[in-house]
Amino acid sequence: MAEEYYYDEDTETAMEKVKRLFRENKVVAAGVGLTIAAFVGASYGVRTGRREFAQHMFRARVGFQFFTLAALLGGGMFYDNKRKEERLAIEQGRMVALDQHQQEKNV
Repeated sequence: MAEEYYYDEDTETAMEKVKRLFRENKVVAAGVGLTIAAFVGASYGVRTGRREFAQHMFRARVGFQFFTLAALLGGGMFYDNKRKEERLAIEQGRMVALDQHQQEKNV
């Protein structure tokens, strides 16, 4: 079960936003893990003199970095739209409650 975190977009720093996106978007975390694995594999290939293997790992690292960036941007846009919808629903709920309160006051 995912934990809910409170955030305030007005005071949220860039680093806090990146951390929040990593918590919300598990695909990004997987992409980062694969990027690190490819980098470790490439460094192993360089140390052991296996040029072809190292070259494949460097290419895989670049591909995983692209995948991670695409997931980060896509997840950010998805969750941004989701938050806008949630804020709109909350605001509409507040307006309904305010109208009901004013009607009760006038009665």
